[in-house]
Amino acid sequence: MRSDTVPAPSSRLGAALAVALLPLLAACQTDSRQQVLGSANSQAAQRAISTRAFDTADQGKVYQAAISALQDLGFVVDRADTVLGTISATRYGGGGLVRFTVTLRRGEGNRTIVRASGQLNQHELSDPAPFQRFFETLSQALFLQANAID
Repeated sequence: MRSDTVPAPSSRLGAALAVALLPLLAACQTDSRQQVLGSANSQAAQRAISTRAFDTADQGKVYQAAISALQDLGFVVDRADTVLGTISATRYGGGGLVRFTVTLRRGEGNRTIVRASGQLNQHELSDPAPFQRFFETLSQALFLQANAID
């Protein structure tokens, strides 16, 4: 298009709509920085609540125990990726939709690090109680697994 020509009316209308709708679309998007900063706990405190180390190098066993623990707590496993070491699960109840994500990684020596994060109705879980319940259930599942108790 030459610089001395006037754009067609439909082009001007489309541009005007884009300019008018852009702030509305941006307002609908959740800013992850706001979500993190809006947490009731500091990042270090949240990490302490949501992370545990287990004295085993067998990530496969911890992975299976984590799935069992989530199911024992009434969650439905939505996605499980053994290669990435992630599990996503959902449960309805307790005030709405609860989503829980568990990530496993190898720690130093013979340790496996388990980190959980959760949301209740799209708000970050900062209350330590759900994490404590999960890690207690996971510890029990690992104990039962280690002692071959079904």
